[in-house]
Amino acid sequence: MKRKRTMPIFRTALSLAFLLVVANPSFAQAISKDYQKNCISEQVAEHKDLKGKTLTEEDFTAYCGCQAEFVAKNASNRQVNELIMNPKIKPEWLKAMELKGMKACVMVDPKMNT
Repeated sequence: MKRKRTMPIFRTALSLAFLLVVANPSFAQAISKDYQKNCISEQVAEHKDLKGKTLTEEDFTAYCGCQAEFVAKNASNRQVNELIMNPKIKPEWLKAMELKGMKACVMVDPKMNT
């Protein structure tokens, strides 16, 4: 009897593990879209008072895309889930990760150096 019970449990666990592996890229895509939208809005708001320059959402698309990819690649599953559940929050770990990503992402778009 024990053997029959462990087999369905094993299959269930294996199926769950497979789903988590397959779903992880979709979590990254979900965080990427929401994060990128929030990043662009924040950047436009932060840079609205620049002298002589009017910056638009398009000006931050490459930078925020890079930031979103950086966060999605470097965040743990728990952190990704935290952002998916509430994409507008800014926990301390995210602020630290954004600083690291900023250094890499400013190089992606030379316009961001100014």
